[in-house]
Amino acid sequence: MKSDELLRKTLEETGLPVKPYEYKGTKPEYIVYNEEDERGTSYRDDRPGGTSIWWQAHLFTPIQSDYRSIKRKMREMLLAAGFGVGAVRTLYEKETEIVHVVISCNIVEHMEE
Repeated sequence: MKSDELLRKTLEETGLPVKPYEYKGTKPEYIVYNEEDERGTSYRDDRPGGTSIWWQAHLFTPIQSDYRSIKRKMREMLLAAGFGVGAVRTLYEKETEIVHVVISCNIVEHMEE
């Protein structure tokens, strides 16, 4: 399974809507994701044996929600699915009263033989 499919499937376990890049629905809580960085790994004969892909998962939720619990759940699910979790940033968008959590996560896709 490719990392984007695994990421989407893992994040959907939260029960929230999950979309790449942009959510156009009406739910007050949702997750979007995007690629952050991709680099070759495990070089052999000047060719990569895999690709290290960093993703960002963005949780958007009203300030009144239990966003800390959702954030912990997302981190635990990502780790259980085989992702490494890097920086986790929690931002507050004052104008909209929305909490925006950004979770950076990484996984290596191995090249098919």
